[in-house]
Amino acid sequence: MVDKFSNEEQTAIASVLYNLADADFQNHEAERECLEACMKELEFDATGFVPVPKNELQKQVYETLKRMSKEKKRSFSLMMTKLSRSDAHFGKRERDFVMEILNMCNVPFVHK
Repeated sequence: MVDKFSNEEQTAIASVLYNLADADFQNHEAERECLEACMKELEFDATGFVPVPKNELQKQVYETLKRMSKEKKRSFSLMMTKLSRSDAHFGKRERDFVMEILNMCNVPFVHK
């Protein structure tokens, strides 16, 4: 069982996921619903999170994600995978965004 994510980790993950959803030119309601469902499943407080510019992600969010345990990183990777697969229009731009974040945070991409 994965330990509950800290507030800092929740903020970091929510920031990444909102940026991913906003990166999609053909953003659909299904993506937002999937994102909110993922955060609810992990007991995130989804209120108050806003997209963070990429340069701010690099400064604040990546370091938080790098410090997460392997179990938490796996949960995060599964969440990213689930979100990406919910979008019928998920393209190269979004896939590159996901892979860049996972690589920078030393998070293995989980195929499931």
